[in-house]
Amino acid sequence: MPFRFLDNVAIADVAFEARGRTLPALFESCARALTEVMVDRRSVRPRRVERITLTSDSTENLLYDFLTDLIIRKDVESILFKEFLVSLDKSGRKLKCVARGELIDRERHRLRNDVKAVTTHLFGIKRSGKGFSATVVLDI
Repeated sequence: MPFRFLDNVAIADVAFEARGRTLPALFESCARALTEVMVDRRSVRPRRVERITLTSDSTENLLYDFLTDLIIRKDVESILFKEFLVSLDKSGRKLKCVARGELIDRERHRLRNDVKAVTTHLFGIKRSGKGFSATVVLDI
């Protein structure tokens, strides 16, 4: 056989489950988890304020778009965020977020993984008696 598959050589995904009593709290938890995958959040200072406004056709797609937006800002603007204050409209399809962070400083920030994208594998939001949870798999 001219080739073979090597198991456990490359790890291309990181998965997390986040929780929140409300949908905005869930979105904030997911944003913090995403950031924690990329950098030790304790090394990021909330010096710069960004306002993020997004609309989507569903709450799940809105969460996907929100996390993707944070990854794009990291890649394009070289900014990482420490704090998130999310509000959603009643439909759960329009988001406003005030995010606080700073430009990446490779000398000071304790960088971890370079997240490339949010995947749709296992992605979803569930409602329970204690609020909401989301499962997210990130491509690194």
